[in-house]
Amino acid sequence: MEQLKTCPLKRTVLYEKHALLGAKLVEFAGWQMPVQYTSLIQEHLAVRQHVGIFDVSHMGRILVQGPEAERFLDYLCTNKIADKSNFSATYTVLCREDGYCVDDVIVYKQDPHHFFVIANAGNRQKDLDHLKKEAQAFTVEIQDRYDTEGILAIQGPSAHPLLLQLFPEALNLKPMHFMMASYRDQPIILSGTGYTGAGGFEIYAPNGLIPQLWDLFLTEGKSYQIQPIGLGARDTLRLEMGYALYGHEISESIAPIESVSAWTVKWDKKDFLGKEALQKLQQKETKRSEYGIVLSDKGIAREGYEVFREDKKIGTVTSGTMSPSLQKAIAIVLVEERLQEGDYVEVQIRQQRVKAQVVKLPFWKLR
Repeated sequence: MEQLKTCPLKRTVLYEKHALLGAKLVEFAGWQMPVQYTSLIQEHLAVRQHVGIFDVSHMGRILVQGPEAERFLDYLCTNKIADKSNFSATYTVLCREDGYCVDDVIVYKQDPHHFFVIANAGNRQKDLDHLKKEAQAFTVEIQDRYDTEGILAIQGPSAHPLLLQLFPEALNLKPMHFMMASYRDQPIILSGTGYTGAGGFEIYAPNGLIPQLWDLFLTEGKSYQIQPIGLGARDTLRLEMGYALYGHEISESIAPIESVSAWTVKWDKKDFLGKEALQKLQQKETKRSEYGIVLSDKGIAREGYEVFREDKKIGTVTSGTMSPSLQKAIAIVLVEERLQEGDYVEVQIRQQRVKAQVVKLPFWKLR
């Protein structure tokens, strides 16, 4: 029989540097990426207490340009895009017509005719196809930057002074905003965004500059105790904030109004793709909800574990871990019943049901 051909894993331009730093490399969304360099807990706390640098070049940037770019993206997004200020960044969900999720993305507005969208690594082609399909009714152009650019994230309380040391022009850069800059006479983008809840920045630059910028931050950041950070700590950091991860808290089978990203759905918008379906779901008793829980007893609630209330199964865990900051086991659960802060549920961990309490997100504020 003819052997099945397997597609090789993609690598970012920093692959060799990750290997030289001793990173543990794993497959993630078709990419070979560093999951950790030292230990997950050490890297997690480095970001919470100091500063860390992440290679997130596996994510993709998509340009959306044209006379109807703003109207187009406002129609595709659950959150408001129209009339946002220039150089703003907006977290939102892209829905299908049936109300379920294509992806959660950040939309960056340079002006009403020039935008770009950051897609999750596993959804890059799907997002691009979705945008191109829906663009047929609008005067816009869609173009990806997948093969020519990379992305770095500099996150943590010391990210701001470190960035200003290297890019003084970023002094007035506000959270969820971005600016055009340059490095070695080449254009780059500095953005006050990130997905750790620790504050910081992201840098979008041509692939040729990404290794130089990586080395620059690691060298100049030594006095700030900078560390390279892998995907493992990136996940625990986002979970501590109660942020969604595509394929876990939102997906093609979990609607945005059922998720921790429900706040992005702006019902006062005149129209957006999927609005009618979401309005119908909103009225159904079968609509689910997501909540944060903290385990009261020993154990870690992992994805897929069943959740019970008074011996009745009410849902499952979508993400769970031992929080390095809180030193407690935390999880996000998707359930069929309405819960209140302070309510108790139980998580089935192997042969035992472990008690857990519903808490207000983000978990980070419980410390």
